[in-house]
Order: sequence, then C-alpha cells, then structure tokens
Amino acid sequence: MAKRPGFRLFKHYVRFMLNHVLYRKKYVIGEEYRPQLGDYCVIPANHQNPAIDPISTIIDMDNHTHAYAMAMGGVFTWSPIINKFWDWLGMLPAFRMDFEGIEEAISRTKFVVDFAAEKITEGESVIIYPEANHHEESWMRVWQVGYLEIAFRAAEKMHFKEDVKIVPLALHYSSFYGARGSYVMHYGEPISLMPYYEQYQQKPRTTMRNLNPSIRERVKEMMLYTEDLEHHTLYEFIRRSNVGEEHAKEMGKNPDVLPERLESDQKLWAELEAGVTVSPKLADELTETMNEIKATEKKMLIHEHGGEKKRQSVIRLVLSALAQIALLPLWLFSLIPSAIMYFIPPMFMPGKEDPYYNVYTQSMQLILTVVILFPVFSITALLVLGLNWGWWWQAVAWIALWFPLGFFAWHEGLWMRSTWEQISMRIHRKKENKLRALYGRFYEMVKKLRQYGVESKEASMAV
Repeated sequence: MAKRPGFRLFKHYVRFMLNHVLYRKKYVIGEEYRPQLGDYCVIPANHQNPAIDPISTIIDMDNHTHAYAMAMGGVFTWSPIINKFWDWLGMLPAFRMDFEGIEEAISRTKFVVDFAAEKITEGESVIIYPEANHHEESWMRVWQVGYLEIAFRAAEKMHFKEDVKIVPLALHYSSFYGARGSYVMHYGEPISLMPYYEQYQQKPRTTMRNLNPSIRERVKEMMLYTEDLEHHTLYEFIRRSNVGEEHAKEMGKNPDVLPERLESDQKLWAELEAGVTVSPKLADELTETMNEIKATEKKMLIHEHGGEKKRQSVIRLVLSALAQIALLPLWLFSLIPSAIMYFIPPMFMPGKEDPYYNVYTQSMQLILTVVILFPVFSITALLVLGLNWGWWWQAVAWIALWFPLGFFAWHEGLWMRSTWEQISMRIHRKKENKLRALYGRFYEMVKKLRQYGVESKEASMAV
C-alpha cells in the first residue's frame, strides 16, 4: 500500500472546501457499491469537469481507502515538484494520441497501465475516464478500452485468482459554472470480470471490445444523456426554464433535490427527443424562439431565464434596492478575500474563445483556492496581524471570516442581479412585453413537442 503522509487530513480539508464551499450539497446514490479498502476495482466514469471529477471521486472514498485517478498527461510535464504533488494526490498520467502524439502515447501508456494494475493488486481503486477528454454536453464520446486493459492486467498479475470488478460511476452537476450548486455521484452495481477471464486469455482484444459497450450503457442510464447534439442546447434551455421545474413537480419530485431533479430531467429529455423525431419542424421553430428569447434578454442586460421571473411589486423592489444600498459597504468589504478566488484563476486560463473556458476556470478556482490562495491568505494574516502586530485573535477571526464573507458576497451578488433584472424589465416595457409573449409561445410549443413524444412512445409500446 502506497504511503501518503498527511493525506487523510488533506482529504478532510478538500472535502470541506468542495462540498461546503464551492458546492452547497453532494448526493451519493448507490453508496453500498462504493469500493472499500482491499477491493480490486476499476471505476470508469463520464467526464464533465477536468479537475473536479477526479478530485470529488478520490475524496469520496472512505478515509482508509486510497484511490488513483487518471489525469491528462500534459499536466505531468509542468515541473518535477508538481509531479510529486500529483503522485501524492493520487493522479496517474493518461497519455492520449490526439494530444501527446501516437509514439509517445503508446510508449508511455504501457508503463501507466502496468503501474495502475499494480495499485489495484494492492487494494487501491483506479478511477478512469474512458472518453479521454471532458466536455460540457450531457452525452459521452466513444469509450476507449484502456480501463478494461488495466483491470484484466491486474487480474493477470494475481494469476486470475482474485475477482477484479468494474464499478460504473455517473457524475452530474446542477451547473458547470459558478458556485454554491450541487452534484451527484451515482455508483452502479459492480460488474465481476471473473466470468470473462477464460475468454480474455484466449482473445483479449475481442473480450474487451465486446464488454465495453455494456459498461458504457450502464453509465449512460445513470446520467443525463442525449445523442441528439444538434438540439442539445435546446434541451438544456428547456430543462433550466420553468418547464423543468414544473415537470419535476408533476412527477412528484422536489426540483431542489438534485437526484430527484435528475430523474425528472431524464424523463423530460426522453419526451423531447421522441417529439423531435416526430416533428423536427416544431423543434426548429422552438430553436428560433429560444434564440430570440436569448437575444432579447441580452439586450435588456438580464441573465438567461431572467425574463421568466414574476414581476415584483414596486414596494418590494424599492425595499430590496434600499437594503442593497445599505449593505453595499459590507459587500465591497466581503470582496477583499473572495474576489481573489474569482479573479486570479482566470488569469491562468486559455482565452474566452476556448469552448471549455468556464469549466477550466471553475476547476482552477478549486485547485488554486485549496492549494495556494487560502493557505497563503491564512499564513499572511498570521504573519502580518499576529506576528508583526500581535493581533492574534484578529488574525484568526479574519481567517475564519474568509468563507462567511465569500458566501455573503456570492449571494448578495445574485440578489443584486435579480433586483437589476426587475428594474430592467420596468425600464424596457416594450421588450418585457415581447419577452413575456415569446416565453408564452415557447411554453406552448414545448408542451406540444412533449405530447408528440409521449404519444410516440405509447404507440411504439402498443406495437
């Protein structure tokens, strides 16, 4: 078993930062299937967030359970010191032909596969993302069989006497961007590879190719998924509108509980996909209306779906504005520690033209805050306020205020945005009327599209 001094304490620290600071709530489904220390497991998962996916899975393991996760090989070329940190954290390099080149990927992959297999024989789980890259869309690329190669190699190292298992994992986030959302980790029932050992020894590549689609299918069933990427933006817009919330309530689900909302969204998307198959023309009309809604909201300088909100009374709006004016000094003060987390990480990111800019930024916010920003902020406060001026309790209080002030800054910012949306809709009366009419037309078309989908499914079941 690998020795990683201080790792348990670090897991507690990261777990707090991820599950109580960056995110508001974490849900685990299939907790009984989560690998324990001594299990021989490979965990293949869908990949939606470059850093948070592996980190959230590593820290979800029991404190006595270690796990290794595959990460893009490029991050292991930064520095020998950083490589030691990756190793201590439990990261393994995944060398991909599309990124590192064919020759380098092939030559290095053999070593990584053997190393990962060795870790499994020691009772440590290995987390891997068979898509070989992340993305924002709710779908999956073609799965590579590398995870099965690692699993069978581990079985081979143990002379095929121990049962190596595949534990499928689906990850789902309430939002790819921002903070204070929630996420779901859904573990599927473990798949024993022992029944395939004999076949593998005869035809290894054929065995892996035949087994791979069924495992991918299990992950697909546990996540929000669509193959219809042409209409993915439309489906996403619909589920984040009032339609998504109302659909959850119709099913008797709580839209604020992410696992229940996920179940509702899965059904909603299935209805929409079936409806698009029946009436692609209606889907085109819906897309045009959606784009017009987005353009109108952008002109009004309001957030997406802000035009759906009910108009507040003048008295309530005035009271909200006055309260925010009164809280403005505190809000500006709260930005002193929290703004560091929001403004520094984007400086290390690719340009905003990169399609995954927002996801990269959120990952970097977590890593820099956990590893650098908060520790440096804490040490600086102790040195300046405590050691230099003797204000030790003030230093401790200032450190303790980092998180409450950050929460206040975030929620106050959302409140300010909501108030501005209400003001904007009163300023732009004609645009507001147009927006209300657009949403009304949009809801009617969505209702019709869903009905087509339901009727299509009922007809196919009757046949």
